[in-house]
Amino acid sequence: MTDPQTNFDKDEPLSPEAEAVLAKARRRAGLSMLVMMVGFMAVVLAVVYRLATMGSDVTDQYALQSIALPEGAQVISAQVQDGLVTVTYGAESGQAIRIFDGETGEMVREIAVVGE
Repeated sequence: MTDPQTNFDKDEPLSPEAEAVLAKARRRAGLSMLVMMVGFMAVVLAVVYRLATMGSDVTDQYALQSIALPEGAQVISAQVQDGLVTVTYGAESGQAIRIFDGETGEMVREIAVVGE
């Protein structure tokens, strides 16, 4: 009786049909890996692009160089948000809040702060 292990140790050549099936499987695996790599590269490029252009949005919104406040006014606080610059200041006439357009520097609104 023959030993079953000895049949597995021998490298028998594959039939042409089996070699064709293996070659087709290798091509499909290679193609799927290529598509996966292209997709991965696209995601990495999108992330790098977003990180590179993220800072320029802020500088485009706030292009003003100076703002106008009454003479002798002291700035209490200043905030920037949504393209607007909000300045709270105190002057001889009292406290007030001025809201400026961050791109043009024009005053949008002035709000007087009064006591109750």
